[in-house]
Amino acid sequence: MSTGRALIIEDRVIVPDTAFDHAGYRAWVTSDVYPERVRTTYVRGEVLVEMSPESLEAHSKVKAAVTATLVSFVREHDLGEVYPDGALVTHEEASLSCEPDLTFVSWAAFDEGRVQLVRRAGDGSDYIEILGSPDLVVEIVSDSSVKKDTRLLREAYRLAGVREYWLIDAQASEIRFEILSKARDAFASSGDPLAPQISGVLGGRWSLKRARNRAGRFSYTLDRAA
Repeated sequence: MSTGRALIIEDRVIVPDTAFDHAGYRAWVTSDVYPERVRTTYVRGEVLVEMSPESLEAHSKVKAAVTATLVSFVREHDLGEVYPDGALVTHEEASLSCEPDLTFVSWAAFDEGRVQLVRRAGDGSDYIEILGSPDLVVEIVSDSSVKKDTRLLREAYRLAGVREYWLIDAQASEIRFEILSKARDAFASSGDPLAPQISGVLGGRWSLKRARNRAGRFSYTLDRAA
């Protein structure tokens, strides 16, 4: 009998018993029977399931702006590879498998073997999983992910050897943006989450800003200062 538990956000997903074991979870999430439009996370025997649509103003637009800026910056400086939302990240020792809103892996991480890509079964030219310790992950907080992003994943990413955790909450009147750097026993914040944040991985001071567009809705900009 499994000792894990499932947190079901909506009562429409049946998590197989085998998924409460890490190897079984990885087999399920990469299989043809894994349900579409479902986002799941495995953390130390616990399976969290999210099915609610993303907030357009406080999540989807934030993710688009951060992804566009970091993809362009990493490509311009030839730093490594950026994987947008949907990429499966696994760290076996930390008992973690999840899909961050964004993942950055440096060329050094690949060269040193800190990260490996797992090939898709039956297709030697494609990959389906990032295995190891990415340099940087981004999570954008939503109503259903507060505990997951601010507590469970914060500790899990530290144990997984992630160098920087970018944690963004755009739900309130002011954006909270933290760049958390890996220390010995915890992630350390680079400063006031309402002020520019220092990145040791990408360098510079980063700010996430928003303004109203011509329709009166939000638009977001991620800026970097040296």
